[in-house]
Amino acid sequence: MLLSAVFFDVDGTIAETEELHRRSFNESFKEFNLDWFWDKPIYKELINIGGGKERIEHYMKRAWPEMLEYKNLTKYIDSIHKVKNEIYEDYINESNLEFRPGVLRLIKELKKNNIRIALVSSSSEINVNNLLNKGLKIKPKDYFDIIAHGDRTKNKKPSPEIYEWTLEKLKLSSQSCIAIEDSPRGLESALAANIKVIVTPSDLTQDEKFEGADLIVSSLGERGKPCKVIRGELKTSGFIDLKLLTKLINS
Repeated sequence: MLLSAVFFDVDGTIAETEELHRRSFNESFKEFNLDWFWDKPIYKELINIGGGKERIEHYMKRAWPEMLEYKNLTKYIDSIHKVKNEIYEDYINESNLEFRPGVLRLIKELKKNNIRIALVSSSSEINVNNLLNKGLKIKPKDYFDIIAHGDRTKNKKPSPEIYEWTLEKLKLSSQSCIAIEDSPRGLESALAANIKVIVTPSDLTQDEKFEGADLIVSSLGERGKPCKVIRGELKTSGFIDLKLLTKLINS
């Protein structure tokens, strides 16, 4: 079977952005006079909840259940999230973000060989666009055939809905595609859509087990700077390339 497409997750997968999100949430809480602070252990738990508004609501249920009685709860959460996104945009503008190792190299190889490339994320459209345009300073249409962001579907990862939406739009079979993820919820989402998965753990997910992943590596690797194999087999030159991806979907 030939490889048809590679699906890249966004936050933590193509770039290390989760710390910027965490800081943005904490700054937004200050704006609303909330005595909340998401430290790294708390946020490590919350990144397994897909979507920023969903994370806020989940935290309310866990720590401040009385707030669930607010009559305008949805609007209140929307307001917090809107301010958080504005702060995140400021952080993106001030950052010196780069692609994680091997991501840009692999994208260029895939495009050269006419393999379709998608971004598949639970992040909002505005956050994805800000990361690409202002953080990584690229024109998305030059790199990706489709961007499936968190506003496209009702249910976020770990639901398979966003992957199923992408497969439908591209008119592709799941068996001919591979997803690259960094979190357990992303892995679960792709597996539920019957897509094979390579995991490149991010700073916040390095201790996760990632049961069901076809390959777990420290990064996608660069020529001369091989990635570390965490679980699985990598018998090529130490980085993820088209040859290895094709072998993986046929294994």
